[in-house]
Amino acid sequence: MKKIQKILVANRGEIAVRIIQTAKRMNITTVAVYTEHEGNPMHREVADESWSLGAGNLTQTYLDIPLIMDIAQKSGADAIHPGYGFLAENPGLAKACELNGILFIGPPENAIHTMGNKLEAARFVESLHIPLLNLKTGTHAELMDQVTPGDFPLMIKAAAGGGGKGMRIIHDPDKLSEALTATAREANNYFRNPDVYIEKYVAEPKHVEIQVLADEHGNCVHLFERECSIQRRHQKIIEEAPSPSLDETTREKMGATAVTIAREIGYTGAGTVEFLLDEQQRFFFLEMNTRIQVEHPITEMITGKDLVHEQIRIAQGYPLSFKQSDLIIHGHAVEARIYAEDPHNDFMPSPGVITRFTAPEGTGIRTDTGVRSRDEISSEYDPMIAKVVAWDEKRTSAIDRLRMALDKTIITGIRNNRSYLDQILNHPYFTDNKFTTRFIERHHEELTENLEWQKANQDKASLLAAYIFIRSMPRQKQNDEPAWKEIGYWRPHMHWDIQLDGQPFGCRFKRYNHQLTLQFDQTPHHFELKNTGGDWVTLESKGSRIRVYYSEKRHETEISAEGITHLAGHHGYLRTLQNKKAIHAHQEISHTISSPMFGKVLSIEVNEQMTVKKGQTLMILEAMKMENNIQAPQDTTIKHIAVKEGDQVEDGQLLLETL
Repeated sequence: MKKIQKILVANRGEIAVRIIQTAKRMNITTVAVYTEHEGNPMHREVADESWSLGAGNLTQTYLDIPLIMDIAQKSGADAIHPGYGFLAENPGLAKACELNGILFIGPPENAIHTMGNKLEAARFVESLHIPLLNLKTGTHAELMDQVTPGDFPLMIKAAAGGGGKGMRIIHDPDKLSEALTATAREANNYFRNPDVYIEKYVAEPKHVEIQVLADEHGNCVHLFERECSIQRRHQKIIEEAPSPSLDETTREKMGATAVTIAREIGYTGAGTVEFLLDEQQRFFFLEMNTRIQVEHPITEMITGKDLVHEQIRIAQGYPLSFKQSDLIIHGHAVEARIYAEDPHNDFMPSPGVITRFTAPEGTGIRTDTGVRSRDEISSEYDPMIAKVVAWDEKRTSAIDRLRMALDKTIITGIRNNRSYLDQILNHPYFTDNKFTTRFIERHHEELTENLEWQKANQDKASLLAAYIFIRSMPRQKQNDEPAWKEIGYWRPHMHWDIQLDGQPFGCRFKRYNHQLTLQFDQTPHHFELKNTGGDWVTLESKGSRIRVYYSEKRHETEISAEGITHLAGHHGYLRTLQNKKAIHAHQEISHTISSPMFGKVLSIEVNEQMTVKKGQTLMILEAMKMENNIQAPQDTTIKHIAVKEGDQVEDGQLLLETL
C-alpha cells in the first residue's frame, strides 16, 4: 500500500473539479494545471495549488506528457489522475508515471493500449467468444475492395477513437471513399492515429454500457448499466441508470460479460464496457473506455458509491471496499449534458462568455460543472457547460425532477441546449421508452419546432416591458446600490419601435417610477418593477410575477425568461440590424462565402479557378473538436480564396469569392 499525499489532475473543467472535490474529502492535496489562455478557470481556483502549462496549443499543453510529468515532479505530486479526454486513454502517460515513480490513477498500460485501439479490442473480445459486429479492416484500398453493396448502411470508425469523434454512417456506396479519407484525417487530427475500420451499422439499437471496477487483488465488480441512446453527432447528451430497456436476465448477462472482459485483460481501476442492444435483447460489444466516464454521476446516484474515491483507493493498492453482492440498484437517475451549442444550427458549437450561470439546487439534484458566471467557453475545448443530474425512486419522477432542475438552471450570454434537453425529456417517445440511438435524427425537426412555438407564444407584453425597464435604467453604481432605487421620474410619454426576435413592435408607453403602462396592440398592459439585480429585473402584472435576465450583445440586448432567450433592440439597434441585412444581401450579389462560426481552417478542398457543383465541400472548419463542411451554395467557379489552412477565422469572416 502506498498512501497518496498529492494528486496532480491532468485535466480541466468539470471533471477536474469533481476529482479535486473527492481528493479533498480524502485529505489529499491537489494540483491543477491550466493554460495562460484560460486565466483563472474554476478547476484552478478549487485546487490547493496550480501550475501553468504555458500558452501553447493543446499539443503543447494538456497533451504534452513530458510537460505534465515535469510539473508533477516539481510540485511534489506522487499521483496523477487523467480524468477523461486528453491523456486519459494514452498508454504513454501510464508508462511515464511508472518510469518516474508516480502512481497512475487508472488501468495498466497494456489494458489502455489494447482497449484504446478499437481493432485490437475487438480481436481480444472475439477471442473470448463475446458477440460483436462484423468488422472489416485494412488500408483504404483494401476496405474499398472488401465492402459489397449488401454491407450498407455501414459505420466507419477511428481505431483510436472515442467521444463520438471519428465516426461516420454511410448509406451511399459512392460516398464511401470520400468518407474513409475524411474519417482517417479526423482520426489523425484528434487521436494521432489515422487507422480506421468498418463495421455493420445496426439501424435501431440501444446504446447500453456497464460500469466496472477492478482492484489489484483479483476483485472485479460491475455497478450495473447506463442507458446512453440519446445522442447527437454520436455523442451522448442524456443518460439514465438503470436502463429502462433491459430485462433482469439481460442485465445479469451483460454485467457478467463486462466483468469477464475486465478480468481477462488484467484491468484495474474504473472502466466502462459499451454494448449495442437490439430489439431481441441481444447485445454486441462496441468498445471499452479505460477511464472514468462523463456520465458516471448517475451510477453514483443509484449505487451510493463514489467512483473517484474507489479509483484513488485502488491506485493506492487497497482492495475494493465492497463485493458484487453488496451492490443494489436504488431508484433511478437521469443526467442531462448542457452544452454551449445551437440546436437550431446542427448543434454548432457556440463559444463565448457566459454572463450568468446559476446551477439548480434541491433534494435529489446534483450539478457537476467547471464554469461560473463570466467564464468563457473557448473554441479550443469541449463546449460542455454542466451536467445536471436528478434522482428519484421511479423513472417518471426522476425525469420530472430533472425537468424542474433544468427550469431552475439559468444561462445567459451564450447559446446553449438547455431548452432542447427539456423538450427531449418531455417527448412521449422518451418518457415511454420508445427511443433508440436514432431518436434525435428522427425527432430533431419536431423538437426544434416545439422550441420555436414556445418562443413565439411567450407573453410579448412582459418581454417588451422588461426590455423597456432594462434599457431605461441607469447603470449599476460602484457601491452596488440597486439601480431601481434611483429611477425616479422618467420621460412619461414615449414611443419606441422595438424589434423582438426580428419582429417589429410599435410600443407606446407611460412610465412613472416603477409603474409602466404599455400599449402595442389594442389592449393597455400594466406592469410594476418589483426588484432588480445586476443582470435581471422582476416584473409584476395582475398578480403574476416574472423574472427576466439580460445581457448586452454586440448590437442588441439578450433577454431570457422562463429559460427561453430572445433578442431585442430599438433605435440605433434597428439601424444596425438593417445594416446586417444589407451586408447579407451584398454577399449574395458579390458571390462571397463567409464563415458561419469562429474556428480554424482545417482543410481547403478547392483551388482558385476550379469549377464546383452545388453541395460540394469547399473547405473544412474545425470548432470545438468538430469538423464542419463549408459547401457550395450553387454551381459556380472559385475566384479567390481569402484564407489558408491553419488560419483562425471569426464568425462572418470572408472565406471565398466566386464568379
